[in-house]
Amino acid sequence: MALLLALFRGTRRVSASPHMAARQKGQRSRHLAGHGSPVRSAARQLSARHAAPPPGYVPKTSLSSPPWPEIELPDPVEEAKHHAEVVSTVNKLVATGQYGRLFAVVHFASHQWKVTNEDLILIDNELDVACGERIRLEKVLLVGSDNFTLLGKPLLGKDLVRVEATVIEKTESWPKVNMKFKKRKNYRRKRIIVTPQTVLRINTIEIAPCLA
Repeated sequence: MALLLALFRGTRRVSASPHMAARQKGQRSRHLAGHGSPVRSAARQLSARHAAPPPGYVPKTSLSSPPWPEIELPDPVEEAKHHAEVVSTVNKLVATGQYGRLFAVVHFASHQWKVTNEDLILIDNELDVACGERIRLEKVLLVGSDNFTLLGKPLLGKDLVRVEATVIEKTESWPKVNMKFKKRKNYRRKRIIVTPQTVLRINTIEIAPCLA
């Protein structure tokens, strides 16, 4: 009975030893590593799929190539043929007068104005022209109608488009009060600003009977 109790106590002491538990855990991990874990095998397969790129390979990014599709330039012969057809069509419309009401974009007094016949434009400037006189607006950027539009680069030729206007009024703007004040400094300045103005009426917008 005493011998059996001693054997039982010895086996219990050995099973409860921390060194034995660590040794068994190490043997178990070495056994799993020898057979190969599923995580390592999956990582090995993934690295095999994504192999190193060949030398000279450039990935397709916004730096290597533009994000928009490549533009194919038209054939010069076809482009010249299309240009001749458009010019011929516009010449027919101008010759028959079937282009409707014209409009134009003119540059005058440091501003751009989109005008048509009988329009009024107010210019914050004084022109050296008497009321009732007729002037010509020479800087024409664009002229068009319902069917076509002529664009300048940057201006249209003077022999191609003619825009005339009449000075109908010379007046002044409403007074603007410019007030400057500094508290506790006994500083106060008041200035009234009045700018001259000129009113023009667009009389005619004409284009040449034939385009070059």
